[in-house]
Amino acid sequence: MQTKTRNILTLGIMAAAAATLVACGGGDDSTPPSQPSAAVNGKAVDFYLSGSTVTFLDCDNKTATTNATGDFTFPAGCTKSALKVTGGTDIGTNLPFTGVLQAPSLEYKEGVTPVISPLTTLVAQHGADQAAAVATKLGLAGKDLPTLDPMQDPAVLQAAVVVQQLIGQVTKTLTGLATGGTLSDEAAAAAAAKAVASAVAGASGTADLASSTLVTNVVSTAVLNAQSGLNTSLQSDIAAVAANVAALAGPVITSYVASVDTALDAIVLNSSPADTLAALKESGSLNVVTESAESTTTTALVQAVTPTALTDASNTTMLGALGDAVSTANTTAIDQAADALGSAVDSGAIAKVANSVKLTDYLQLANLTINGASYPITDTISVTGGTLSSIQVSVTQNGDAFSGNPSQVRAGLSYTYGGNQVDVIIENVTLTFNGSQLVDAVVPANTSYSFRISGNLTAAATLTNSVADSLFSSVNGGSLNLPFTVFLSKLRAAGSLSQAQVDALTPRAVSTFPVTFALTGISGRDVPMGALVDGSVEKAKTASVRTDSEKVTGDGLKTTVTLNP
Repeated sequence: MQTKTRNILTLGIMAAAAATLVACGGGDDSTPPSQPSAAVNGKAVDFYLSGSTVTFLDCDNKTATTNATGDFTFPAGCTKSALKVTGGTDIGTNLPFTGVLQAPSLEYKEGVTPVISPLTTLVAQHGADQAAAVATKLGLAGKDLPTLDPMQDPAVLQAAVVVQQLIGQVTKTLTGLATGGTLSDEAAAAAAAKAVASAVAGASGTADLASSTLVTNVVSTAVLNAQSGLNTSLQSDIAAVAANVAALAGPVITSYVASVDTALDAIVLNSSPADTLAALKESGSLNVVTESAESTTTTALVQAVTPTALTDASNTTMLGALGDAVSTANTTAIDQAADALGSAVDSGAIAKVANSVKLTDYLQLANLTINGASYPITDTISVTGGTLSSIQVSVTQNGDAFSGNPSQVRAGLSYTYGGNQVDVIIENVTLTFNGSQLVDAVVPANTSYSFRISGNLTAAATLTNSVADSLFSSVNGGSLNLPFTVFLSKLRAAGSLSQAQVDALTPRAVSTFPVTFALTGISGRDVPMGALVDGSVEKAKTASVRTDSEKVTGDGLKTTVTLNP
């Protein structure tokens, strides 16, 4: 079970003794005393960066290498310098770190560890004196970004990783745009970071990094920042290029950033950073971050559009439609949007983009059955029946969604009704398929259920079933049954809720309430899911459900149900 212990990791600062004054003969006492030296220890964090190169820009560009937990030591005699971090491995995703982190020049203070993170990268764009203002814009007021290790603060960690994924996705977009130009990878990263910093500083109130409006603005500004390194044919009408690239890549970037933001919401720190990472892995959260970090979709997407088309302002709306289609991995919609653009798109290149995002091995959610009626998966559903006791989700398997592993999942269900949020996580649901069809769904005996109810009522419990529970329904060719009332009855039987409270938590007409369903594999294995939308398969939305003790993050569905008599 995770705890909320915030065990602050303090790196000791080793103070070297000052050299003694030297007084030599001849009466010449003008020799100045030697300067004291100090070994300053810093830390590089996205998640921790291992084997990265730290460059001390104000100390003759000397370098140091980070260890397995991001620690590094300043060169002798260097206690204040602007910093740059490149290379190495992100220990959260276990992927090579391809970005560039920065930190402004900070006066060394005894007992304080300088930190380089995606958040200090934003601070570096404005200057060290703006650190507090940047923190406030990110919803982190009062937190000292240049010295606070994100792995020791859940809100800072979430913001840091989301910022880095946004900068990284925009950098990849500029890389695709720079074909034939002189823009280096580092210059692209700098242009992206500057654009994100500008958008954060200019936000009204707290910056919403997952907002499509903010992301579109960032992409457009980054293109303008990178203008001098682009092909001269693009520089001829840079305003049109900026608008078109923002329309094209914006939806894809927004999708990745929003998914990462959802995956890292409400992180609970464990007893050590390593344990926190292990819990994030088990929950499925790191799968989402890894997918974003690995993706080169925006690079290929921008390269699939001809330079001439990017300078044509009349293409903006159609390019936006193509970006929307790619963001949902809807290959039918991609083909239609590409056809509308005609010769503006390289048919071979866009086909490769479509194939790269196409779902192949996945679980498909097709319909919801509520109170005996079937409904397609949409953002809003209006149903009748007076009372809602369960939602049944049609599931089929296409290819091998479990990559050769047992077809077992961790499932989470959440809904909000009557001023209360109900969260349920089931540690093991074993699915059985006959070909592609779901034929059984069982919660084996001795499986843990965790519950959390918050709002007007408060309850939390972890229970174990003594006999197997069936979650299978034969409707729609085989469905996973999510019975609200059965789950609540388990709490009543355990003495955590009264029958009157169970009744108060059971949705009744007329009411409107959000429902979230999330699924991941056992031990945090990724289980891709698609949703049938208007006859075409789209990538399912990233969803998270958390109780006090557990979290499930993965593909799933989010919808708002209106219940009528």
